[in-house]
Formats: sequence, C-alpha cells, structure tokens
Amino acid sequence: MLQRDEAFILKTQPIGEADLIVSFLAQEHGCVRGVAKAARKSRKRFGGNLEPMTRVVAVWDEKSGRDLHRLDQLEGRHSYARMQAEPLCQAVCAVFSELTEAFGREGGSDDREFRLLGAVLDALEAGIPPIVALRYFEFWTLRLHGMIADLRRCAHCDSAMPVPGSRLIGVHDGARCSNCQTHAADPGRNLSSRDCAWLDRLHRDKPLDLKTMDPAARAGGDLARLFHAQLESFAERKFRSYRHVHALALTTEASL
Repeated sequence: MLQRDEAFILKTQPIGEADLIVSFLAQEHGCVRGVAKAARKSRKRFGGNLEPMTRVVAVWDEKSGRDLHRLDQLEGRHSYARMQAEPLCQAVCAVFSELTEAFGREGGSDDREFRLLGAVLDALEAGIPPIVALRYFEFWTLRLHGMIADLRRCAHCDSAMPVPGSRLIGVHDGARCSNCQTHAADPGRNLSSRDCAWLDRLHRDKPLDLKTMDPAARAGGDLARLFHAQLESFAERKFRSYRHVHALALTTEASL
C-alpha cells in the first residue's frame, strides 16, 4: 500500500552496495524504516533530503508484516543542515534522533512526538541554546510516554509543591514533598529551588520562549542527570550519542 506523510529524517545506514536504510518519524505513521534503492550511487532521486533532521514529505510502499518498506520519494520541505554546522547543535540533533528511534511509536497516529521534534528544531534554528533545547526535548519525551509524573505535585499525597522550593525526585517514583520523602522507593535526587523553578518553566513555556542559557539546564547538572537516568532506565539501554554532547557542552560552558 502506497503511503504519503510529512516526516523528519532521523538517520541513514548503508545496506548492500548501493542502498540505504532510512529511518524517519512520520506525522501520522510514527517511526518508519524504508530502503532507498541506489541512494548511495545517485543523489538525483532523493537529493539532499536524506540528511538527518530534514523535514520532508515521504512516499513509501508499505508491505504488511515487514519491518522494512520501499522508500519511493522524498520531497524536501525544510533543511536544518546549516544549523547543524555548529558542532554542539549537530550533537544535540543526534540525541534527538536516537531518543526518537528508541521511544517513537511504530504505526502510531499520535502526532505529539512529531510536533515536539519540529518545535525544538525550529527553536534551535532560531538560536536557543542547544543544551536548553535538549533538556526540553528530554523532559517532554518523558512526559509524553508517561515516564515522568507531574513534578509540580507530590506523587504520594498529590499535594502541590511549594514554589519556590526544593524537592526530592526519584527516577522511578516521581516527586515527593518534605512530608512524604520517607516513603520514596529510591533515594532520589534533591533538586534545588532554582532547578525546580526551571522545571516549572519546562511545563508551561514553549521552547522558543527559552532564549537564554539557565544554569539549571547545564550539562552534568542535577536535571541533566535525572532526565538521562530516567530515559536509560525505561529504555533499558545506554544512549551513545550523549557522550559527544557532554564533551562539547562542558567545553563550551568552561569558556563562558
């Protein structure tokens, strides 16, 4: 069955002598993998539309019961290649790709993942700090997949957390108020008032509104470690693309 949908290219990998396996996130079909025939020998058919994070209209022949489909056409809609010339932006986009592949639904019609990826890419292109875009993407990936509760309320008694105020947050059992911290299943991480205030911004603001680097978003900070631990815990795997982000981000922060 021939399918057509808006999509973001996630990654490509070679297969055989001339073909490429293309992974993409489609708005109405979730994560899809297709074979682009002869894509390594001739760029005429697909052009520059195979670059990671390119927004396209994909046309593919979907075969029932198969994991790999035949990719027939990619019509370019928007390229983020210029933005990714900056090394940290490129590294952050690699994390977007890896997380989307790990958590993206196959054959799903929930377009929130698609809109999230589009929103952070547009914000990155508009100039928000790459690490801020990454924290936003991590947080909402966890939220959309039910892997993190509303951190503004106690997971045990459902009381509202004081703002401003610190709070204990565990990888597995959410936030705990001061009265309920003894009931936590794991020791958790005690986030500072500043971290919690920035968490509240992640709940309510669009990525384009996060125009400045906040210390709460920093690489190696408590929020970064919390989100990373939760993602890897639920995926039951290590995400390799993070090591490049951490190295570049720490170098950038050290020079500020």
